[in-house]
Amino acid sequence: MSKSIKVGICQVNPILGNFDYNYQKLLDNYNQAIDKGANLVIFPEMVVTGYPPQDLLFSKSFIKKNLEVLHNFSKKVSSPCIVGFIDEKDGKLFNSAAICEKGKVVKVYNKILLPNYDVFDENRYFENGSEIGDFKIDIDGTDFNCVVQICEDLWEDNYSRKLSEEIVTMSPDLIVNISASPYHKNRKNIRKDLIVKNFGDANCPFVYCNLIGGQDELIFDGNSMVFNSDMNLIAEGKNFEEDLIIVDTDSSLINESEVEINNEIYSALTLGIKDYFSKTGHQRAVIGLSGGIDSALVACLAVDALGSENVYLVSMPSRFSSEHSKTDAKQLAQNLNAHFDTVDIDSLFEKYLDVLNPKFKGLESNVAEENIQSRIRGNILMAFSNKFGCLVLSTGNKTELALGYCTLYGDMSGGLSVIGDLSKTEVYNLAKWKNKVSNNIIPDSSITKPPSAELAPNQVDPFDYDVISPIVDKVIYNESIDNNNSETDEIIRRINQNEYKRRQTPPILRITRKAFGMGRRFPIVNHFHE
Repeated sequence: MSKSIKVGICQVNPILGNFDYNYQKLLDNYNQAIDKGANLVIFPEMVVTGYPPQDLLFSKSFIKKNLEVLHNFSKKVSSPCIVGFIDEKDGKLFNSAAICEKGKVVKVYNKILLPNYDVFDENRYFENGSEIGDFKIDIDGTDFNCVVQICEDLWEDNYSRKLSEEIVTMSPDLIVNISASPYHKNRKNIRKDLIVKNFGDANCPFVYCNLIGGQDELIFDGNSMVFNSDMNLIAEGKNFEEDLIIVDTDSSLINESEVEINNEIYSALTLGIKDYFSKTGHQRAVIGLSGGIDSALVACLAVDALGSENVYLVSMPSRFSSEHSKTDAKQLAQNLNAHFDTVDIDSLFEKYLDVLNPKFKGLESNVAEENIQSRIRGNILMAFSNKFGCLVLSTGNKTELALGYCTLYGDMSGGLSVIGDLSKTEVYNLAKWKNKVSNNIIPDSSITKPPSAELAPNQVDPFDYDVISPIVDKVIYNESIDNNNSETDEIIRRINQNEYKRRQTPPILRITRKAFGMGRRFPIVNHFHE
């Protein structure tokens, strides 16, 4: 039977670069954990700085301030505590964990496996550690041989060095992994399966402490976990919320909470909006409300994240806008109890046509005239933004962004892309789920009517999204597809052709394993096609 220790897992939401805030967050959570009887207090990866700092790591003052916070915090520590920070030795940086005890740092572990794929770029900044992070602590006269690792150290399948095998042979009494692991769908189960696979033979408890919160495009979900020596889950942190988990490592297993996937995605996006606004100093959002499903879902998310009093919904009909679109937009705003306004753009559109018609003489009307309407709407939303201090939320989905079915300086305008990592199919699924749990808050016709940009008479979107969305996803995920047909070939061509548009989109909240943005880097000039 393994030795028992009472651990306090501090699943916290730091603010990147706000060292005073993060110091107070450390101190408050540490004291609460000690007051609740924790023998060992654990914080996530890089909790001192926030994650990921990116090129802030090239700032000497940033590194210095991070070390000062750790030093000041360590002086307040009595019982053992593990804290993620950035260490510097001989001009080299390390992603590190400090073991603090009795008013000082008694051990530093440097992360061995550095991720350099998708959204991660740690080889750009850090040196690899080499030594396993073993340390000893004394709990009421009993010695505990412990091992700490940092995030990617767990994901060893991508590397030649298998840290789990080395750690198991050391027969530790406790293994701790501190992480800043961003969310994507089913991430919790993937982590759990990996822990059980790698450390099923360790015969000791395992603690996984993860960050929560939004940082630009990334959303950290928490979902910290504690396993007993039989690798049974005995405690878990909340989804997308700060949490302090106090648990004895010899506790019995729990009934693991199951979260419906749409609930999980909705919670992730809500947190992403909330933190993006609070951490950038914004309070209010403005959204162009078309009466369609995409803007309806974004409006619901914004109201749940920011409060209805902080959301401004603007309908901007033209001569091509259907009556049901106008009434659906107004009905949704009433259902959400949000601010609502209408700005008819038809006279502005007519003025543009009057000015441009002599220049376009002899040419048939096409996408140029259609996109004028979208760009007028983008300008109006930006005017609302400037005048009232609102941040514009763009409403395009991943399928549209992939295919370039969106307008630069029009519907792509905004400070944050809320559903840019949701396929059109997922938008429908999430909207239907929202209606199920919120008494049909989205007008039914917004969901059931054929999707349309309404930029031309009787226009409907030129795609069967049930067919197109899965193919788009497979291309983006580099999965095997049948590219020997004209439809698939056209999709691949359009995805490659429209990279220049996606470079100009607002930051996209990431909820899949491959989002447009920092984790997908393709050249704009690209003559290679699968």
